[in-house]
Amino acid sequence: MLISFIIAFNLGLVSTAHCVGMCGGILTTLMLGSPEGEQKSSLKVFKRSLAYNLGRISSYSIAGLFAGLLGAKFLGLSQNINAHLILQSIAALVLIGLALNILGFSPLTKITEAVGMRLWKRIQPLGKHLYPINTLWRALLFGMLWGWLPCGLVYSAMLLSLSTGTAHEGMLTMMFFGIGTLPGMLTIGYFSDYLNRLKTNIKFRWVTASLMILIAISLPASTVYFSSHDDHGGSSMSSHQHH
Repeated sequence: MLISFIIAFNLGLVSTAHCVGMCGGILTTLMLGSPEGEQKSSLKVFKRSLAYNLGRISSYSIAGLFAGLLGAKFLGLSQNINAHLILQSIAALVLIGLALNILGFSPLTKITEAVGMRLWKRIQPLGKHLYPINTLWRALLFGMLWGWLPCGLVYSAMLLSLSTGTAHEGMLTMMFFGIGTLPGMLTIGYFSDYLNRLKTNIKFRWVTASLMILIAISLPASTVYFSSHDDHGGSSMSSHQHH
């Protein structure tokens, strides 16, 4: 399932612009806004930002674990040998919908993000108890809460986790997705103006959308390729044993 981890990581990388839109403002405010009386320090800013993002990735990993468990249940109940391919095809379609949404052709993000809004309304108020974010532990816990913010790209990565069919692979898939978002999220505080300009740049949006579509196509394609390769290898071995 290494291919799923690579795909998830690449999805995280191309999600930078969307992540800036979802979390950039609050991350810049919380991480760069030093508590009163505390001397501003680039190292402290970086440490808090890293703690926040590690908390966010931890929540993604937990979500991936449960998605993997659900996928295992589905694959266990299904008598369809192509159930795994069906799940990855659904994830691919969601990704294509999100790519079209980036280009302004689809309302899919609003639809998918509305799914988790009920849970988010229960979780969001807990963050008030962590203000001010003046310690690494508070930043970590705040990131764990913010990791449950409804996000269409996170949900598409969760569908990929679900398609792995195991808890640990689902967890690792979401962890790799989170790691893919890390470079962009860690630099928001330092390059927020540049990243915000990228978010509205039509060429950048087309490149991002195109990469997402390529990732989407690679999901079912990789499954078909590796399954046919395994079948060929198994057939060759059986033929050799027969002789």
